[in-house]
Amino acid sequence: MSTGAPHEQAGIDELRWWDLDEVADHDAAIFGPTAWTLTYYWAVKAQAGTAMFAARTPTSALAGWIVMSAAGGEADVMTIATTEVGRGQGIARELLRAGIGWALSRGAEAVHLEVDEHNEPALGLYRSFGFSEWGRRPDYYPGADAILMRFHP
Repeated sequence: MSTGAPHEQAGIDELRWWDLDEVADHDAAIFGPTAWTLTYYWAVKAQAGTAMFAARTPTSALAGWIVMSAAGGEADVMTIATTEVGRGQGIARELLRAGIGWALSRGAEAVHLEVDEHNEPALGLYRSFGFSEWGRRPDYYPGADAILMRFHP
């Protein structure tokens, strides 16, 4: 019998190059004018010091993804998102855990991210991991500041 735990609902693996079209399509639907383009995903995938992870349901539906970078003891959550099928399932938490684990394995001593000041679900998730606000970027998102957050594992 399933307990409904996120790890039973979705598997998290490295995001493969052949998944980038699908991810970029979902990104556009989720983030609109601030979405990453397919070309940008390809450019980031080609960079050293980056990792991309995807969560898929048991039926292979894309449930979410995270893109991380790490260098010199610092890591960044470059982007993280869940699709409609992944929301409310703990997928973002599992993706963030995987991304932070990857960063720690690369020697990260701090993990940074930025988030729309109005994105309460994301702010709650990040705070639950121990991220704290250290600054803002005014008008970074359409109609919103970016809250800069940092986590020291």
